[in-house]
Amino acid sequence: MKKIFVICTILMFLLFIVGCAKAPTTEQLQKVEEVKREVASVPSVPNALVITTFESGKEEGWTARGDNVKILVTDKEAHTGKYSLYVSGRSNGWHGAQIQLKDILKPGKVYSISVWVMQKSGSSQYLGLTMQRKYDTDSNTQYDWIKHENNVPSGKWVELSGTYEIPANVSILDLTLYVEAPSNTTLDFYIDDLVIVEGKTGFRITPELYELVAKNIK
Repeated sequence: MKKIFVICTILMFLLFIVGCAKAPTTEQLQKVEEVKREVASVPSVPNALVITTFESGKEEGWTARGDNVKILVTDKEAHTGKYSLYVSGRSNGWHGAQIQLKDILKPGKVYSISVWVMQKSGSSQYLGLTMQRKYDTDSNTQYDWIKHENNVPSGKWVELSGTYEIPANVSILDLTLYVEAPSNTTLDFYIDDLVIVEGKTGFRITPELYELVAKNIK
């Protein structure tokens, strides 16, 4: 039952991002059934708690991190679909874009996190995915690295992914996920296709999956 719910959730999301604005025809519904079978063939697809693709044309919960940092939903680059989030105006390594997860993730759980990043500086750069957190057991704010990649090539989308575990029996005071460029304080970059699922088995939005749905939903 859970798997059926997950598949339907993913399909509804994918239908939205490919822009299916009109009521589906019988032929389209038949094709949806075909896509369901494709998605169902993926073992243990977990329930997505957070998905941001920016296909709504909005920031979808992301905010700028740092003074004078700007974020903009743009159609100049995209990992899948048409849009991504462009981050500019940075002046410190920890500056970037962030999303608040305090009221979404829960104590005693393990989560898999995937996000795609791209930069166009002309050379490889260091980009990282970090969790800023504070529990009631912490005296100060802490910073946990989820995934840091030293050599993100210019002009190529790269996935930053990892798992994050929250201890049981804590109260979450702050839980902020952010993308940063620690060694280049002025680097502009793009973010797309954040997926957070419960458990150690992750799920990622790939161009192949996106194209599969786009090919079948006309």
